[in-house]
Amino acid sequence: MLMPGFYPHPCESVELRHSLRSWLLFAGDRVYKIKKPVRFFFIDATTPARRLALCRDEIELNRRLAPEIYLGVQGVVATQNTYALTTELAASEVTDFAIVMRRLPAERMLDRLLSKDAVNLTDVKLLASHLAAFHACATTAKAQRWGSAQALYGLVGSLEEAQKLVADSLMRARLKQLQAHLRRYIISHRQSLDNRVRDGRVREGHGDLRCKSVCLTGDKIVIINCADCSESRRYLDVAGDLASLIIDLELPKRSDLAQGLLEAYVLNTGDHQVPELMKFYKCFQATWRGILQMLTSLRPELPNIQRIAARGEARQWLDLALEYAA
Repeated sequence: MLMPGFYPHPCESVELRHSLRSWLLFAGDRVYKIKKPVRFFFIDATTPARRLALCRDEIELNRRLAPEIYLGVQGVVATQNTYALTTELAASEVTDFAIVMRRLPAERMLDRLLSKDAVNLTDVKLLASHLAAFHACATTAKAQRWGSAQALYGLVGSLEEAQKLVADSLMRARLKQLQAHLRRYIISHRQSLDNRVRDGRVREGHGDLRCKSVCLTGDKIVIINCADCSESRRYLDVAGDLASLIIDLELPKRSDLAQGLLEAYVLNTGDHQVPELMKFYKCFQATWRGILQMLTSLRPELPNIQRIAARGEARQWLDLALEYAA
């Protein structure tokens, strides 16, 4: 799949990138995403059947915000001398599966635009309106199961599983401290968190909303890479989605854009409780990002330099989460 001639469309070169759970092959105007056969405390992708189910889930969930980007799933089939793509997913020769996506323009991704100081208040107000409309349509079917105070308390309990995987005693101590803080908040705000579920403010949202997943092309917004592997990550308070994005806006010291996004979202939704939930959900999201980077640092297939960088980023995210906790 690293050979340009493998693909049925024009392709001059192929770029391979790694994420924690996938290999991504950027080939011409398409991206092919293959699930790694991994198991973590929040996902099991160890069998082809599980990976096919995860691919189908990812397509369905991400089409909510990017219907034109997620094209479908193709099988990777073993032929006599090589491999090929097929739409016959049930064929016995299929060895794995690839999500096929249209390639978004890298220069129009929100993180790239931020780095060039090319984002303004009009952009974030448009983004706030887009998110408000998405949340208004998102289902609340399992909100009680995943979004109640009791469910949140259990989700924070998964930090214990993360602590077991870490050899770094300082990082384990940080995770333990963050778990205690998040649990204290949930206990002391139990009724208000449950009221958010009752009032329809917990919905199946994005779950991992970051600037690098948002594409701005004129007046059109495309958002990819939702937390497809875990219902518990997607069924957060809408403030959780917003907090994740606000973290990314604040880090390059664009608090004006973060505040503009928050105010525009409240104006669009009439949800005046969102601002008071920001510190908790920013702490929650920064902690989760630290865990993902920590897991990335443990992946043996990654180059050593990438694993070292991931370990450093994990510490930075956990330090930021502790700042929010303080």
